[in-house]
Amino acid sequence: MFGALAFDLDSVARLRLCSWRDNGWRSLLVRSYANDPVAEEVLLPATAEQTLVLITEGSKTIESKSGARWHSAEYGPGRIGMTAPHHDSHLRWWGSGPTASTHVYLPAGLLERTAAELYGRDASRVSRPDALVAEDPVLAAIVAGLGEAALAGADELYAETAAAFLAAHLLTRHASAPAPAPVRSEDLRVRQAIAFMRDNQHLPLTLTEIAAAVELSPFHFLRVFKTATGQTPYRFLNGIRLDQARRYLTRTDLPVTEIAHLCGFATPSRLATAFRRETGVTPTVYRNQQQ
Repeated sequence: MFGALAFDLDSVARLRLCSWRDNGWRSLLVRSYANDPVAEEVLLPATAEQTLVLITEGSKTIESKSGARWHSAEYGPGRIGMTAPHHDSHLRWWGSGPTASTHVYLPAGLLERTAAELYGRDASRVSRPDALVAEDPVLAAIVAGLGEAALAGADELYAETAAAFLAAHLLTRHASAPAPAPVRSEDLRVRQAIAFMRDNQHLPLTLTEIAAAVELSPFHFLRVFKTATGQTPYRFLNGIRLDQARRYLTRTDLPVTEIAHLCGFATPSRLATAFRRETGVTPTVYRNQQQ
């Protein structure tokens, strides 16, 4: 469930689209609004999601309050505002006419997993994008495309693929991150191992098999993988399998027994144990919560 669903902008805008309600998307949340020309003061509570707001029609001046000061920016089509997770927004705006906007919310778990893959042990040092206004044609095109795709009834796969790209793009282009270190042969092997895990997560992989796939001894592979990612290969593979299980639970009616098999868990009970440890609920309860 997205925290942003708990509040609305009814006093200053009309909701035209909600991908959770209208499309059943769960990978990210898209909402489109027709906004009033003037809003005296709007307080949006903090959520766990990364928020992106794109103006698609009209123009306005928008101000954001930080402490006792108001900061101003001019908004028009293609300009984007970004709010980091756990940051609230205190806004006001005015313009000569109504505007339209598309809001995209990326789940916190997606950003955390993407940061871990991009930066390994340095992931905790990576900030989340936060800006009153930004110019990024690629980002604007993806957000606009998501709004259009949702209106056209696109499948969840479209949203899931876009969410993965957005997370990587935001953390690469709009977050403060450690300077990239030179790519070493060990780092390339770790990336190859991750790709191997993703392609074969449905199989009962062993440490020896994964290490052999990247031509390293099990001991050396375990050491370089944990140094690069901060996790053991087993724990990382388990995360890949649980992510896939979430997709099946959300997007299909497959029984949990079959999902366990497709995701590489020896038995449904092992999937249930791992799933409960990760999410706090059983696979069946999770599926019911997403409906």
